[in-house]
Amino acid sequence: MAAREARQHNPFPGLTNKPGDHRRSFQVDRDRILYSSAFRRLAQVTQVVTAGEGHVFHNRLTHSLKVAQVARRLAERLVREQPAIAEEAGGIDPDVVESAALSHDLGHPPFGHTAEEELDECAIKHGLADGFEGNAQSFRILTRLAIHRNDYYGLNLTRATLNAVLKYPWLRNAQDPKSKEFRKYSVYNLDQESFFFTRPKGDKSQTIEASIMDFADDITYSVHDLEDFYLAGLIPLELLAVDRDEFNRFIEEWLRESPHNKIAQVAKQDPYRFQNFLDATYNLRGQYRPGSFEQKAQIKLISSQLIQTYIKSVKLSLEYGDRGYLVQNQAKEEELKFLQRIVWSYVISNPKLATQRFGQKRIIRTLFEMYLEATLKGDLSFIPVRFLREYREICDRAGQDMELEKTRMAVDIVASLSEAEAVLKYRRLTGFSQGSFLDYWE
Repeated sequence: MAAREARQHNPFPGLTNKPGDHRRSFQVDRDRILYSSAFRRLAQVTQVVTAGEGHVFHNRLTHSLKVAQVARRLAERLVREQPAIAEEAGGIDPDVVESAALSHDLGHPPFGHTAEEELDECAIKHGLADGFEGNAQSFRILTRLAIHRNDYYGLNLTRATLNAVLKYPWLRNAQDPKSKEFRKYSVYNLDQESFFFTRPKGDKSQTIEASIMDFADDITYSVHDLEDFYLAGLIPLELLAVDRDEFNRFIEEWLRESPHNKIAQVAKQDPYRFQNFLDATYNLRGQYRPGSFEQKAQIKLISSQLIQTYIKSVKLSLEYGDRGYLVQNQAKEEELKFLQRIVWSYVISNPKLATQRFGQKRIIRTLFEMYLEATLKGDLSFIPVRFLREYREICDRAGQDMELEKTRMAVDIVASLSEAEAVLKYRRLTGFSQGSFLDYWE
């Protein structure tokens, strides 16, 4: 337990918390994340559609809160039902799992995956071999960028919580673009000190608490994103459930994009299985008026039942597999992937969003280039005030990595913006809108 509660910086030698603080160490972690500005920022960060669309759709904050709730309930259930295996596999603490879930999306930049791809390209183009990745940015926020005390950078969380955040516990394999470690990773090269504190042995397996957080994330966006867009009239669940032509079109499109996808192949061979699943689960044909109280209440009931079903569909194992230390019912796993694909096909890949994404990429690229120029030239009037202390320290060290650190700082600045801030800054910096002296700036 002592190793799990260890913190990289210990301002109170011999104590796990400051004197007089009676919270458990992992409760302190949870509270620090909840009170961080990085967590509040998620209210203005895209989940699937831009956060500016309002409360009809989930944003990253409401998504993270729901992941945390699902993750905690799943952790409590597994500890209750399989305590011996939970202990032998490294321990499960619901506070650790909840903390990891609350912080798992902190690194998402404004405009979500669109900006993630653009920032990755920009970073690599300007010398950062490990580019940009939302999971790695989350770890960097927790260990470096979040502001908590003058004594150190980051939130100074326990080793257990940091480990639970490491969904992909390795650095980027920049030498092999075809490797699974090229696209998904949880640590940047500049953050290796924190990584090796968190993971002294450097192994590449998720902790059991990370596996729970990861699965809770899958459950939440599979169910709630589908709920959002069904209620918005963008996903024709009733049609998919009963119309063979529409279902076949959906599957053929999936196979064209991913010809070796096993679930798409199964759906092609046995379409009745997934159509019956949709019809039985979302049995809404002609029963409720779209947008009515009754329709929304029924969808909430269905979502709740699905989440409970998926929470109950996993058990712990000491053998590490595709779900880490969790063993998932194969049929339920396939249902989850199927639901995710519906959202992808009807919403995320919708050509109607292409022009919006084009504009979002331009905003991100322009801001990055402007902040990169400022950090490399030392234009302190242009660098956000909260980054100035670290910027001066980088210049004082003047090491061989100084230029890389300045480039990484430009990435950090852009990734730390809310979507409203990104748009405002872009308009002012490009002269599109002069704004007002009284406008919120840094």
